[in-house]
Amino acid sequence: MKSLFPLLFATLFYPSFVYAEEPSIKSPGADMANFPNGSFTLPQGSAYAETGGNYNSKSTYSSEQYNVSYLLRYGLTDNIELRLMSDGYTFVNDGNKTKGISPQTFDIKWHLIDANENLMLPSIAVEFGTQTTWADDAFKESTLPFLGLNFDNSLPYDIALNYSVGFDSQLNANGNKEYLLALSWAFQRDVTKDVAVFVNGYTNTLAGLTTSAIGGGGQWTLTERVAVFSNVAAGLTTNTPDVYGLLGFAVALF
Repeated sequence: MKSLFPLLFATLFYPSFVYAEEPSIKSPGADMANFPNGSFTLPQGSAYAETGGNYNSKSTYSSEQYNVSYLLRYGLTDNIELRLMSDGYTFVNDGNKTKGISPQTFDIKWHLIDANENLMLPSIAVEFGTQTTWADDAFKESTLPFLGLNFDNSLPYDIALNYSVGFDSQLNANGNKEYLLALSWAFQRDVTKDVAVFVNGYTNTLAGLTTSAIGGGGQWTLTERVAVFSNVAAGLTTNTPDVYGLLGFAVALF
């Protein structure tokens, strides 16, 4: 009977943790480069690691902030992706010079529908998850769930349109949970085989308090496994940081 255990283990667990044969950062590409998340998921067994240095200038309701964010992605199946993300190490330039590790967020992306280019219909994915209380005390909040839909369209002149709409949650000044409508978008075009440029923006609305920004950036695929990207945006409301900046890279691990 003992000889059956390896076979049973392989039967139960191997299909979900098989390794992809040819790791590539080009398909489906990095999610951190622009504001919206894509509708595409990693192939089964593939894994990405994405990270970047972020800067947010001071706004009406927030202090200047620096952080090193990250996103870890794993293809559980060809259509379901497991994700772990965080703002990572964070420094807030407030009176206390607050610093530490921001909350960890667990996330699942499920690719639902492929695009129909003849009918100009987008590919669609649903994404849901929750921010946890796994953080340093200075940044610990509550479990904050979110739900969104991600879309990708192919437009004329080889332009790709990517947009996301959904509901996010946060704590208000009284510590009560409240929900906001979140919209983000990006128009992207390849200028060479390995270089793409984009314009992007976002708008988050909650009880008359709106944050919104618009900007642009680019992505350069260095090798089959590695891409670097940057993004700079300007705030459009008094509640939004005047300047947002990102410089990061993504690696296809396996």
